[in-house]
Amino acid sequence: MPKKVLFSKEFILNKSFELFKEKGIDAISARNVAKILDASSAPIYRAIGSMDILKKELIKRAKDLFMEYLIKKRTGIKFLDIGMGISIFAREEKQLFLQIFTKDNIEGSLIDEFLNLLHEEIKKDERLVRIDKEKQEELLISCWVFAHGLSTLIATGFFKDPNDEFIEKVLRNAPAKLFYEYIDKYSK
Repeated sequence: MPKKVLFSKEFILNKSFELFKEKGIDAISARNVAKILDASSAPIYRAIGSMDILKKELIKRAKDLFMEYLIKKRTGIKFLDIGMGISIFAREEKQLFLQIFTKDNIEGSLIDEFLNLLHEEIKKDERLVRIDKEKQEELLISCWVFAHGLSTLIATGFFKDPNDEFIEKVLRNAPAKLFYEYIDKYSK
């Protein structure tokens, strides 16, 4: 009788997350996870419960990792830090970025969470609170489009090895100017 192979839930999640980052959520199946574990699917079900639970855990990990990048303080200017966060995430987690933002197969939109984070930051900035809601939304969309575009160019290799200084400079020269123009024009 073959020896039963036991894996911890954390080990299975870590290995599955590596697969998810590289191949996407559609690659997460009992067969594929078992293959990377070099085991049968039984230990997966024993430790995790079901493939649906595993997928939800992996999506949560991706969201948590993404949000860590967005909320990290880098410059002290919250909107710039958020823009840098998504761009650095695209640089450091290229495949995951592409799986999340160029595929239409992940439930629970990170884009919505990203925009919610920006909305929360607007509420904390007294200069922005004075701008009417329509202009706030216009500003958010403009900043999101630029930051997402830059991040996509980074993840797809258009910019070769962009460092933090490059990312900050690009973001300061476009969205930051737009941001401060809005503040000057509409918060008086």
